[in-house]
Amino acid sequence: MISSRTLARTLVGTISRPLQSSIRSTAGPALSATHFRSMSLGPQNTHNASADQQPQQFEGYESLDGFQLRPASPSYFTTNPVYNELIVNLDYTYRQFRPVSKPSKQAVRPNWLGKEALRTAVGVDALKTSQYRLIVSKLNQLATLTPRPAPVDVFFARFSKPEEHSTQKAKPRVVDHLGRALATGRRKEASASVYVVEGDGKVLINGEEGAQYFKKTQDLNSLLKPFEVTNLLGKYNVWALVKGGGTTGQAEAISLGIAKALMTHSPELKPTLRKAGCITRDMRVVERKKPGQYGAREKFQWVKR
Repeated sequence: MISSRTLARTLVGTISRPLQSSIRSTAGPALSATHFRSMSLGPQNTHNASADQQPQQFEGYESLDGFQLRPASPSYFTTNPVYNELIVNLDYTYRQFRPVSKPSKQAVRPNWLGKEALRTAVGVDALKTSQYRLIVSKLNQLATLTPRPAPVDVFFARFSKPEEHSTQKAKPRVVDHLGRALATGRRKEASASVYVVEGDGKVLINGEEGAQYFKKTQDLNSLLKPFEVTNLLGKYNVWALVKGGGTTGQAEAISLGIAKALMTHSPELKPTLRKAGCITRDMRVVERKKPGQYGAREKFQWVKR
């Protein structure tokens, strides 16, 4: 196999040397850099070749089979070239216009697309949550440029929600004809849809009893905290659908959904739930691992020699 260093040295002009050993053995004399530059595959040369309908002949080579085009960007050699190229372009655009435009913290930021919609707009098969947050942070950085340059508007039109969606107000939560109140709770990577209805205190989570789904008593107590602070334990039934995250995140996500649903049944419970911290979204997430370290804060053992 050809090494990456040898491959990098052979990337001259728009065409590199053949990678197959069989072609190299029967190639004949080597081509110079001038020959490679003359063998451009641009649109003009392609049109001329199609007009002549005659394959071009080169010294020692009968055709261009076995050659490969030089990638337009170094991101081609990465694991996720589309995502990496987007991050590079966002950084380059900000550095390009930052000396011209004055960053303003009071600039209006558009409403960005959600994770799945942004993944489709970027054109990748999978988009991690950390990657989504990095893209949004880069876009928010571009939003501080005033006046807004034209290339920035191109990114905003691609990754922001349409105006009709951004101006829509959230629908008020109401109790349906079956007496159920629906609410959504999130914590870390967990997301829960919670239905709360008057009953005898039963809790079903993804079709299982709450005590069976959560093995830890701490998670179960965290889930029932809104009922305890309002003295409503055993007076409502809960049916929740939760996904993502671990047991702690799922329990706190369901707890937030229960608190919101209780406010739909009884709005006068809001001061009590607010004081207990049950309706405040906990934004804390796991801190990322740092390069050159064992973890987010922990370092490798230092060795003197």
